[in-house]
Amino acid sequence: MAPARSAVSGRQTTAGRWAWMLSMALLLPIGLPAGGARLEPGQSRQRQFGDPLLAAKTTGLRREPLVSAPQVVLLPIGQPLQGLVRWHDGQDLWLRVTSCQGRGWIRIG
Repeated sequence: MAPARSAVSGRQTTAGRWAWMLSMALLLPIGLPAGGARLEPGQSRQRQFGDPLLAAKTTGLRREPLVSAPQVVLLPIGQPLQGLVRWHDGQDLWLRVTSCQGRGWIRIG
């Protein structure tokens, strides 16, 4: 016959499991997105590949990568953009973008 377990040791094991589960439930969510992995107000997030670009200021979408080229449309601040091609003309850096308002070139540097 197998020896019978005492009721006291069974309660201690159950209490220990509950204490362990409670401590894990309180500690683990800190690093999870839903649990509180938030950026502090002074910190910035690194842009990931595939994230949309956002217009930092009101800028003109141009037909060609030239300062003298006519503007197709004026993009508002915060307009999401998708970069297609970069072009450096020797003086300025241009980016061909597409947005919900159309395609064109913006000067980025």
